[in-house]
Amino acid sequence: MRARRAGGDKGVVLLITLMILVLIVTLVWEVFRVGARAAQTGAFGRDSIRAGLVAEAGIAGARLLLREDKKNNTYDSLDDLWAKPLPPIDLGEGTIHIIVEDEERKINLNNLMLRNGIGIDKVRLDIFRKLLEILVIDPSLADAVVDWLDIDDLTRVGGAESAFYLSRKFPYKSKNDLFDTVEELRLVRGVTPEVFEKIRPFITVYGPGKINLNTAPKQILMALSAVPDAEEITESTADEIIEYRKEKPFEKKEDIKNVKQSLYEQLIHASVTHADLLTVQSTAFHVRSTGEFTGTARVIDSVGIRAEEAEAIQWIYWRVE
Repeated sequence: MRARRAGGDKGVVLLITLMILVLIVTLVWEVFRVGARAAQTGAFGRDSIRAGLVAEAGIAGARLLLREDKKNNTYDSLDDLWAKPLPPIDLGEGTIHIIVEDEERKINLNNLMLRNGIGIDKVRLDIFRKLLEILVIDPSLADAVVDWLDIDDLTRVGGAESAFYLSRKFPYKSKNDLFDTVEELRLVRGVTPEVFEKIRPFITVYGPGKINLNTAPKQILMALSAVPDAEEITESTADEIIEYRKEKPFEKKEDIKNVKQSLYEQLIHASVTHADLLTVQSTAFHVRSTGEFTGTARVIDSVGIRAEEAEAIQWIYWRVE
């Protein structure tokens, strides 16, 4: 049996958790005290405002969680406290539900193109195509995504440029630029509501575009088969990787050789020669905080970037539902 992360961490994690909960509760009741004065629009309005404040407190708690994690770890894995299901935090009349997920477990659509907007990152594009095949989605969607990103008006086979989008019932132009949000993918040819929901858990537009071997789901690991000269990463091989990292997360990407030497030789070589595909650290995190107050709920959906050296979290996406 391989040893897990050093045992004394459990006490540290518990202490951190208690500290965060105390800070959250203190923050919530302070904003209640201030916010209640402004809530003069009836019972529903007051409860809605308070539910929003509870959700904000959840975001503050997640920020503290991610900051503390950065202090203690040189790698990020599903063993980390932020990655585990967090229980609801009961505040009496209010409740907080927090979900944190790293974005490096996904494929970054913006990295399918080189930064000049002209050249294609062929390796990443092939990985994306492979993912589409695994998800039983028409692989030509990859061409449509590239056409949405690139700066020219030349239509790829299976793709679409402005001529196609301007012919729609509600016309618009091809963006020819990076995606600002994942939801923007809905505008791309071939992305039906069903396709979007199927692909959404596996794509992002945030972060540096590397894939974290410690957090990537089975489908993403299997899609790495598209790396040039790599052997097929079957479902069983992906399961081997997942089982190994449950016992001992990868402290560096080269540790994948402990699962299979050929993976090390092929994937790590590709990572060096093809724009550094892999990592064991995460920098972008999706935080979804739901605040409930006497039956009224508000949700804050956000993405933050955790700086490499500093402890600060920079929020780059923020939506209140």
